[in-house]
Amino acid sequence: MKRNGVAAEGRVRRPDLKKIILFALTIMLSPFGIRAQTSTGTTPSMISPVAIGNGLQAPLRFAGEEVPANQLSLGFGATTFYNDNVFMTNATRDRDEGLSFTSIFAFTRQTENSSFNFNYVPSFYIYDHTDEYDRLNHTGSLDLKYRFSPRWVLMMSDSTSYQNGLLQAVAGQPISSGISSPSSPNQSIFPTTSRTFSNAGAMDITFVKSNRSSISFTGNYNSQEFSNQETAGESLFNGRQATGGFQYQHLVTEHTSVGFELLHEDSTYRGGSVVGGLQRYQTESALLAFQSHFKPSLTVSLFGGGQYVTTFGESAGVSATRSTQWAGGGSVTKAVRRTAVDLSVQRRVSDSGGVYGQVEYNTAMVGLRRRLVGLWEADLRASGSRITTEEPQIGSGRAEAIQGEFDVARSFGKNSSVRISYINSHQLTSGTLPFGQNFDLNLVTLAIDFRLKPIPITH
Repeated sequence: MKRNGVAAEGRVRRPDLKKIILFALTIMLSPFGIRAQTSTGTTPSMISPVAIGNGLQAPLRFAGEEVPANQLSLGFGATTFYNDNVFMTNATRDRDEGLSFTSIFAFTRQTENSSFNFNYVPSFYIYDHTDEYDRLNHTGSLDLKYRFSPRWVLMMSDSTSYQNGLLQAVAGQPISSGISSPSSPNQSIFPTTSRTFSNAGAMDITFVKSNRSSISFTGNYNSQEFSNQETAGESLFNGRQATGGFQYQHLVTEHTSVGFELLHEDSTYRGGSVVGGLQRYQTESALLAFQSHFKPSLTVSLFGGGQYVTTFGESAGVSATRSTQWAGGGSVTKAVRRTAVDLSVQRRVSDSGGVYGQVEYNTAMVGLRRRLVGLWEADLRASGSRITTEEPQIGSGRAEAIQGEFDVARSFGKNSSVRISYINSHQLTSGTLPFGQNFDLNLVTLAIDFRLKPIPITH
């Protein structure tokens, strides 16, 4: 079944969430935290990583805001929404409204030498007319940090999502702070697609050399697969990236650290026909980083360096082409008791979100949280992004996106809340792109969430 060029029956393999859940239950039931050795007073402190590297972004929080730990929680939610451009194309705008039902399962466990966090959120959408999207969506994440000796620390993370349609699940998501990894996938340019499967995994091993310095070995894997949709004979580009790296970090003062990182990234994209069905890139990055807590409420992070890109495959026109790029960015985070704000900018070589292979990626984002009167809270986020490609066979192309979101939420007791969200998004392409998508849309949601009383987890 097709509607306005959207392939309703395109197939994307379902995420293997059973493995994630099985692994999570194994960790939950095992007493590894109890068996962990207790550190002594002479043990070097665990150094937090510089903002680059694994690119772990923490949620934007108020000063002194408590983070739930050592508990099992279960929640439910119901949302009604209106979208004035469901298929994200201005050629034939389709308006629709509907309902969604969500469950939230979260487990956190922390000990002196370990931490474990697992979240799984299934949601089912019911549209009034767009039955192509009446499907079950999944998102899951797993984070593990374990100190298995006085000087060695292991960090692992994995996140998976299986989404029907785009932007529907964006409203109400936590605002992130800090800089994303130079090898993380683009999440700002949106192609038209009926279904998307994404997976991102990372593993870091850190050797704490002293109270002031550490060495980390990092590995990342990202994949993104789209439904088998075609527009004018062009299909989206499924991408897979594997990254390995080395990072050295040194604490200059108690509140300031500097770092140096080397990264190797191998990316493969399949899809399309104009530039060839297979594209492969290798990117070498050498980056310097700086991070400082100038005040307890103010954090500044910066990074910059060079990237050397080698292009293989059909799109290059020859056996290989090479180019030199520069990467850089920074973030400023300010958090007090009633206000938290984060501003970040970044330029790097990245993937294009399915529109093409690798591109020059520029983005700026701002996120703001503000406690209002009583139990009311307002969240505001805005972003602007641009991808640019230079392709010998078809010329240059560009895609630009601007998106803003405003949320107002009120808590009822400790376990319930109501939230109203509004998203406005615009995207425009120019030049020559194998897959160009122009659209603007408005999305309004009203959500009610309820969480059962958390179950404490004792050590």
